[in-house]
Amino acid sequence: MKSFRPIHIIASSIVIICIVITFFSTAPLDFPRGQIMVIKKASTVSQVAKELTSLGIIRSPFLYKVYVSVFHGNKGVQAGTYLFDVPQTAIRLAYRTAYGVRGLEKIKITIPEGSSSREMAAILAKKIPGFDGAVFHDSAHKKEGYLFPDTYFFDQSITPGEVIQTMTTVFNEKMATIKNKLATSTHSFKDIIIMASIVEEEENNSEDRRIIAGILWKRIAVGMPLQVDAPFYYLYGKGSSDISKEDLAATSPYNTYKNKGLPIGPISNPGIDSILATLEYVQTPYWFYLGDKTGQTHYAVDHDDHVANKDRYLR
Repeated sequence: MKSFRPIHIIASSIVIICIVITFFSTAPLDFPRGQIMVIKKASTVSQVAKELTSLGIIRSPFLYKVYVSVFHGNKGVQAGTYLFDVPQTAIRLAYRTAYGVRGLEKIKITIPEGSSSREMAAILAKKIPGFDGAVFHDSAHKKEGYLFPDTYFFDQSITPGEVIQTMTTVFNEKMATIKNKLATSTHSFKDIIIMASIVEEEENNSEDRRIIAGILWKRIAVGMPLQVDAPFYYLYGKGSSDISKEDLAATSPYNTYKNKGLPIGPISNPGIDSILATLEYVQTPYWFYLGDKTGQTHYAVDHDDHVANKDRYLR
């Protein structure tokens, strides 16, 4: 019997170790329900373990670090804002922080096609608690035209920079789907996006967008000013009926009445349909167009017909 005592002692020790590990892996009795914690970028596992311990979320920083290493090797933890709403084991918490399971419900936000960066900032600031719309706009307006309008699901803690990065990534992905059409166009990519941003604001259906794109490209080709009103909304927030003579005479690289060619940059962030309309425009005999009070577009082959349309549909 004496020869079996060491085995008995080892078995007892293993049981004790397991009990200790289990105990220190469980959540503390005073777990702070509803606790929100921000893990900053470049935070080390040790720093996170220390903060989790100080907040009373885990019992053992050592075991937490072991579990993170088991789940994620030396890749560390994911930055972000985490919600710890119910007591969880150190194993579960290690998994969550290793793979970025933050526990916060994502916010659904729809950015309409043709939104400007300023309009995007207002939408985001209204939907996301604490979101800094001004900071977003300061950076986003530099990427006007290249932020893809779509429905997004953002974390509640998302930063302006992260939103811009996400929307830019989606824009690039969308452009990759039409790269062959872009490559065969006789217009530069920049000009295509600028034109698409105008077409987006001028019309809301594919057929008319393609006709209008054809008219505007044709005007540029012969050196005729575009004479479109949409840039004035971008500049001053004014619709066609509110534009004054002073506005039309204003010195601005966006004034398409005073300057020939395209504006200096996009006036909105176009959707894929407007971009395709700019690439697949329709050649027609028309040189002029206008929208009536019901939203229907009317075309004219010369200025006299255009004036007649104005008298017929706008007065």
